[in-house]
Amino acid sequence: MAALADGLGYELAPHERSFFDPLTSTAYIRRTRDSWQANSDAGHELAHALALEAAPGHPSYRDVMRHYHAQAPDLLAHEERLTDHAGDLLTMPSELVQVTLNICGRNAMAVWVLHQAAQVPLHEALRRVVHFDFDGRAGGFIGQGGRIIHANSYRYRLPPWVGDPVPDEDEFQGPGVSLFQVPGRRNTVIGLVVIEE
Repeated sequence: MAALADGLGYELAPHERSFFDPLTSTAYIRRTRDSWQANSDAGHELAHALALEAAPGHPSYRDVMRHYHAQAPDLLAHEERLTDHAGDLLTMPSELVQVTLNICGRNAMAVWVLHQAAQVPLHEALRRVVHFDFDGRAGGFIGQGGRIIHANSYRYRLPPWVGDPVPDEDEFQGPGVSLFQVPGRRNTVIGLVVIEE
């Protein structure tokens, strides 16, 4: 991520918290983060930096987004969710996601493989796989200790959601449905539903 930041004209530096400072063109990353969460924070803060860039006389992406999304109930939270997705594009480029899906197929195991390859938190790899195909429909979850702790959907209403019990293999099956037991974590499972249209 340091090389990416440098290539984009920004700097990464440790700090007490993660944020982007446009005055110094520096993305500060909370120093207590582990390396994978630091990668995630760097992608997120660099996405904030890129959203502020603008050609002379033109609005930035952030300005345009705030204009078109002005009716969002909590604009700052909404902006953070959009920035999460932009950060995913930086930490998990489309080429990496496509290679992962070519090798694994679009299933729950691909989430785990992408998480390992990109060295990002598991829930971010889930979000990236679920939202990868803009023309498709998908949903997925991460379950831990029998409960769903993360869930994402794109153009699909995923029946189980955060806080619900993890469905077992008998309940969670059908075309485009997959479950994957996370290696080394007996109580963690990934579920993915891909709707073919």
